[in-house]
Amino acid sequence: MRALSCLDAGTSFERIDEVARAAGMDAVVIGDAVATNPELCAQLEESRLRVVLNLPLLFDPELLARRPETLAVTSTGGRASVGWLQMACPRSEDFWTDRSDVLRTALAAVRPDMVSLDFARTFVFWERVGPDTRPEQIEHGCWCPRCLDGLEPPADREELGRRAAQAVTARIGQAVDLVRESHPDVPIGVKVVPWRMADYDGAREWACGQDLSAIAPLVDFLMPMSYSALIGRPPAYLREMHRELRETAGRPLMPWLQAAALDGSDPLPVDEIAAMLDAIEHDAELGYCVFHLDGIADRPDVLKLLATRAPTSNDVKEIV
Repeated sequence: MRALSCLDAGTSFERIDEVARAAGMDAVVIGDAVATNPELCAQLEESRLRVVLNLPLLFDPELLARRPETLAVTSTGGRASVGWLQMACPRSEDFWTDRSDVLRTALAAVRPDMVSLDFARTFVFWERVGPDTRPEQIEHGCWCPRCLDGLEPPADREELGRRAAQAVTARIGQAVDLVRESHPDVPIGVKVVPWRMADYDGAREWACGQDLSAIAPLVDFLMPMSYSALIGRPPAYLREMHRELRETAGRPLMPWLQAAALDGSDPLPVDEIAAMLDAIEHDAELGYCVFHLDGIADRPDVLKLLATRAPTSNDVKEIV
């Protein structure tokens, strides 16, 4: 499977299909907002495209705007709201109750071929953490009273991180149960922050709350956000990260390819995209997802690159 990300539920099916065909894609990643567009749901159901339903767990700007008290508190003492990124406390039952209703609605609106659990972590703006960032400079959370309860002040970063990982793992388990209620046989993956185990003193766990040894038994595969250009790493970093993820979790990989720049910056050079694609193709047992439709739709060089690298049906394994 090679899936083109299109999380804008207002995008027409015709545009999705046109860009997917031009890039040699056989699937599309859609978000939970697709439930608001029944026409698109029906067209996808009848189309050639397979569907990856992307379900954010602790990210929902509209819900957090209505329930600001459920926002996480970061290590700097402020609310977990920086630019477009706002994230909930993983222990907030009020947030999770309302968020679960959104997930159920999306799962009822579309029949997915795969489910991707997104924002299955605590607050970290990992896209802004460069190779030279010191661990103590990483703003993360949650440090709210719920999460600090029972810890002697001053709170120990590592202990709080272990508790955060437990809370995140519990939410992943609950999300998996929601998916299984309506789609018992659909493969479920979880997105993973693109850091190696030792990076930033093990920040994938203490800052992000992602304990892969605990998460792996709950899901079928991992989806690393393999954006080496974004995080200032060479493509070889991806190969090392993929190897470590596979060895740690014992799960196949379906990485994400960065084919577009973020935050309106200059377009990524096609040779940088090709170098990331080389690393991803080598390690993608289940195929990969491409970020994102609007970023590549008007770039014939990128569309050609992706189309010429489309595998045959025998090149990609299926989850058994």
